[in-house]
Amino acid sequence: MITQSEHFNIRAFNTFGINAQCDCWIEFTEASDLPVVFASMTSDRYRCIGQGSNMLFVNDYHGTLLHSRILDFDIEHRDADMLIRIGSGMPFDDVVSKCCEIGYWGIENLSGIPGDAGAAAVQNIGAYGVEIKDVLVKVEAYDTFANKFVDFSNDACQYAYRHSVFKDHENAGRYVVTHITIKVTKNGGPLLNYGNLKAGLERNGNITPMDVRKLVIETRNAKLPDPTKVGSAGSFFKNPVVELADYNRISTIVGTSVPHYPMGDKVKIPAAWLIEQCGWKGRTIGNAGVWHLQPLVLVNATGRATGEEILALEGEIVRDVKEKFGIILHPEADHIY
Repeated sequence: MITQSEHFNIRAFNTFGINAQCDCWIEFTEASDLPVVFASMTSDRYRCIGQGSNMLFVNDYHGTLLHSRILDFDIEHRDADMLIRIGSGMPFDDVVSKCCEIGYWGIENLSGIPGDAGAAAVQNIGAYGVEIKDVLVKVEAYDTFANKFVDFSNDACQYAYRHSVFKDHENAGRYVVTHITIKVTKNGGPLLNYGNLKAGLERNGNITPMDVRKLVIETRNAKLPDPTKVGSAGSFFKNPVVELADYNRISTIVGTSVPHYPMGDKVKIPAAWLIEQCGWKGRTIGNAGVWHLQPLVLVNATGRATGEEILALEGEIVRDVKEKFGIILHPEADHIY
């Protein structure tokens, strides 16, 4: 089923809570709706939106926003490993919850991440040492250039840190994800080596996926704002991956060891640490601010921030980190103009 609205206010559909609108809003509930949508769409400018949890609307969007309401959750195979085909409009945290309830491992570390299943595959979401690429088997999409449905294997998605083939510049607007298939397992175990998760469960002898899910949510809630109360897009910046020489240079600047994670022959440094070292934790500019418990998160501090105010705050932070450490931070949140 297809529904369409003109001059649609999207404040409730972006977690920053930016008061903006789009020229046209189209929802679809079946993959088969998409050829009809694109055959009848009058605007040449369009993009897909899920929960808007990784988007910053800098101003109104003069075009069409497409919103999937495909909510399938089909278990295709169930044994030691389980294959699940998921509609792109299903909240991904609901998927995590269902898997943990029936005792399957693989995505419990991704608990609490806002956003829908389709966006999870496009963004290659990740947390606490796990990324969606670790469990993804297939992505189904509608190719708007060729006007046909296509499938992508895990390898074809070309996953990297917060990146996939769907985010390549030449593919902008080309693919509309309809379903993803993931594989979770009954015979897995907890991955607790990232952050302080291990300390939270070290006294629990019989750990279940639900135990890990609860701990991850508690850990996230302790440092991240509730998007229903304080607008944000979660982690706003990507963690920079630098050469070892740059890491050593930064350690010299601060005179102590810098938090880091090995990435092959390079090093990933937490962007939150860099931002805090520049004194931005808890600061505000106008209606926009940096969360007082996690400097990686920019917030709509008063509920009245415009996209331009968030953008201006981003620019100030990027400038300070570059001046102090010689590193350019790049936003993880997608900027919509």
